[in-house]
Amino acid sequence: MNWTEKIAFKNPLKNGFFLLALWSFALAMLTQRLGRSLTLNAIQQQLVYELPANQIQQAGLSQDISVAAYYSLLVLLCALVPYRKPIIQTIQFLFIVTQGVLVAIDIQLLQTWNSRFNQLAIHMLQFPEATLQSLSSSQRWMALLFILLLLGIATLKSKALTVLLNKQQPQFKPSIWILFAAIPLLIAARGSVKKIPLNTAAAHFSADPLQNNIATNPNWNLIALYQQPTLQQRTNRALMNHGVEDFATKAYTGPDSFPGGLKRMPQIIRRGSNVLFVVLEGINQHWLESKQSIAQSSKYVDGLHSDIQQNWDPQLTAMPNLVKLAQDGMWYKKAYATGDRTDKGLASIFTAWPSQPWQGLLFQPSKWTLISQQKLPAKFHEAGYSTSFLYGGDPAFANMGSFLKFVGFQQVITPNQNSFSDWGTPDKAMVPKVLQHLKSAKKPFFSAWLTLSSHEPYDVVTDKGLTQAQQLRKSIEYTDQAIGQLVAGLKAANLYDSTVIVFVSDHGKTVGLPVTVDYEQEFFRIPIIITGGPMRDMYRGVAPYLVVSQTDIYATLAEQLLENVPNVPFSRNMYFANHPGMALSFTEGKAVLAATGYRHHLFLDHFDQKTASDSIVLGLQSKIIRTFFSK
Repeated sequence: MNWTEKIAFKNPLKNGFFLLALWSFALAMLTQRLGRSLTLNAIQQQLVYELPANQIQQAGLSQDISVAAYYSLLVLLCALVPYRKPIIQTIQFLFIVTQGVLVAIDIQLLQTWNSRFNQLAIHMLQFPEATLQSLSSSQRWMALLFILLLLGIATLKSKALTVLLNKQQPQFKPSIWILFAAIPLLIAARGSVKKIPLNTAAAHFSADPLQNNIATNPNWNLIALYQQPTLQQRTNRALMNHGVEDFATKAYTGPDSFPGGLKRMPQIIRRGSNVLFVVLEGINQHWLESKQSIAQSSKYVDGLHSDIQQNWDPQLTAMPNLVKLAQDGMWYKKAYATGDRTDKGLASIFTAWPSQPWQGLLFQPSKWTLISQQKLPAKFHEAGYSTSFLYGGDPAFANMGSFLKFVGFQQVITPNQNSFSDWGTPDKAMVPKVLQHLKSAKKPFFSAWLTLSSHEPYDVVTDKGLTQAQQLRKSIEYTDQAIGQLVAGLKAANLYDSTVIVFVSDHGKTVGLPVTVDYEQEFFRIPIIITGGPMRDMYRGVAPYLVVSQTDIYATLAEQLLENVPNVPFSRNMYFANHPGMALSFTEGKAVLAATGYRHHLFLDHFDQKTASDSIVLGLQSKIIRTFFSK
């Protein structure tokens, strides 16, 4: 051993490899722990219950150590080359910035979708402008300041590394110290010396998905995303035999007649009526529910009521106007969205196309021929109706405008986008535009209005310091006031008596959703309300305890108002007494089958076909996928 090695042995900090390993590991650990602390703090501000911060940090420790070890090994590898310092500084700079950006993205996704960076977020990157519009002005400024702060910290850390190397003047001659640094790091990166290495589920310690999501290291979350099966692999795994598909389809559609061939169908909506859809942006059924006494139902509702309080009790309904309208029509309280996004909801409502497990129909224009024969607006247009769709936002998002025209809306009307809100024209400002169009529209009309004020960034809410759930509730209250104004305007224009109004949400949300044993099912539960002047009086105030789906609206309206409309798959008439009373909903990797009296959900990458409910879920999924890829 020469004298330089003796010095290095006495003082490890004089050995460059050991010094860089120590510096890099400490920096990476600090970054991971601080990132989770920031995430915990941001999410805690949105919750009414206390998160177990220490348990969450402890659960994520092994993944944090692994990431720090991998990063340190990369630095050690770079330290072997002659121009090591600028390379290491660049890697350190990129590491700090990348970690910060991942944390910022995850905080936003956890607050809005209750999930981490995933395939859906990647899909949304196709529409960067609309994605940015979902952030409020303050959030965008905060994001910009955060990025600038990250760049500043990364620059200072690069300079600090230079100072450290100059002060210690370490030796980079290969020696036994490389092993002293590398071996522990290899073990830490793998997670242990055991046979089974660390995995992506190592941070999962709780029955609460939110706590597990926060505990999971963002880098390990990316690894899990990368390791997901390809679309072809998922498709092959999902396909069942035709027997299972046939069993599932028969169970889901139910019989089309009573024994003896009778098909009793009441005429509930007056033929020749105008049709107005109000598609509610992301409003779960639970926002309509309350402990208040049931309002007296009357034949006609008075629009925006003067007896509604300005600041209602959180225990009461957030939508008193809509509730009164629902009590004057038919209100399906056990209705379910087919998916978790607006694009999926629009396809289900207007074409009865069920949601898909992995990607929505609107993202695949080449597959739109699938629904060529089941376009509800087009069917009404063929029957002499004028058709139109009104939206205050950008119709280019998710190919929405093109799809709406394809399914038969003659007009897709959007106001000038230089408007009051980042996301688009607020709902109250849209009401006069909707009324003006309906007054001048050729009668009878088939029109739809998609609301948007209950979409992030909730910028109709001016109150400060509110949680996401409180902001959402106030934005829903705002939309409800717009609904009251819409109904009052329809009455003033003598359109209410001749217009059946269908209120339906496009999807549910996790924000503000109570965590219960029915959480998966409650996420999809939305209101479906059919009301208005053309409803027969004997059916007013009826709330069937029947499980129905968004896709059922197609068959219901077609059989009530049109003639000789052929049946379409996945749509059942909600007024038909033999409706099977079940609904199927999909999110990424999960399916929920809701039925009268029970619930059933499957995680589609980890299933065993053990029960009849399993067979229904998997058979329907197989049928949808087989049909989708056959075109």
